[in-house]
Amino acid sequence: MNNHATRIGIVGAGYWGPNLIRACSQLGSLDSVCDIDDVALESIKRSYPKVSTMSQFDALLARPIEAVIIAAPAQLHASMCLQAIAAGKHVFVEKPLALTVEEGERIAAAAEAAHVSVFVGHLLLYHPGVRKLRALLAEYAIGPVWHLRSRRLGLGKLRSHESVWWSFAPHDIALMLAIMGEEPVNVVAAQTACRNANISDVAYADYGFGSGRTAHLEVCWLDPEKSARLDVFGERGVLTLTDSRDGSTLTHKPFSITQDQRGAPLVVRGEERHISFVEEEPLKLEVKAFIDLVRAGKPVETSARHGIAVLRALAMADEASQKRVERGALA
Repeated sequence: MNNHATRIGIVGAGYWGPNLIRACSQLGSLDSVCDIDDVALESIKRSYPKVSTMSQFDALLARPIEAVIIAAPAQLHASMCLQAIAAGKHVFVEKPLALTVEEGERIAAAAEAAHVSVFVGHLLLYHPGVRKLRALLAEYAIGPVWHLRSRRLGLGKLRSHESVWWSFAPHDIALMLAIMGEEPVNVVAAQTACRNANISDVAYADYGFGSGRTAHLEVCWLDPEKSARLDVFGERGVLTLTDSRDGSTLTHKPFSITQDQRGAPLVVRGEERHISFVEEEPLKLEVKAFIDLVRAGKPVETSARHGIAVLRALAMADEASQKRVERGALA
């Protein structure tokens, strides 16, 4: 490893961890990997023979590293963040930052007191297609934004400690907050569970903002038709980003609203066009942003405070859907 490289230890070599391990290795910053699964560690040793491995988080924190990436289950995020911060390490934690707003606030306060940074893994904000879409919005390509719709569906990995809402929706809420530039003030939400009454498998939320704009989010991990689609509606058109294993596409569908000869409203459709952007791996861009934060203090959008705003929006919809269930039970 380059002597001037930022040294990073990663906890979690399971589902998503190997991708982070690969990205850190490619960027010359992978120092060590921690996991309680001996089989996972053996696989890491074969692929990265020069990297230190261990089964105890304390042992990882004792390494001469500047930063830690936490790719452990979500229910461990808060405790591991606080432990790493107490050890003086900068932290990259996969989404969600924590499972309650209160835990998120504790993490942010601890990091500020210890003068270390917390970076939350809201990967889509580093997606080149999302960056291009946001650049077009900044140029008013579709005029002022008035509505956002996001759908994230798949037959995915089921969780035992978090619902599909807390597993899938952080991606979409992070995008929603970035595009709207404000936090929602109200929400109507519904969640449905088919396996466990306490863990939803499909969820919907309709957010309202102080500016009068709205956003609709839909997530499901029991849908055979895997898809991820973001539509941003403006006064002069719609920008649509679709993402799949085959790649991403961004389209601009312009329109204008005018009047016919009798004064009735009339929509005139423009010519749809595909928007090109440079295809780069979002994960590598994300990890590089974290390294730049650690090495040079370069500001990032996905800070602990942004992560807490995502938690607030998640919790707001959770509470609204629970109240809806309670009202139904009393009816």
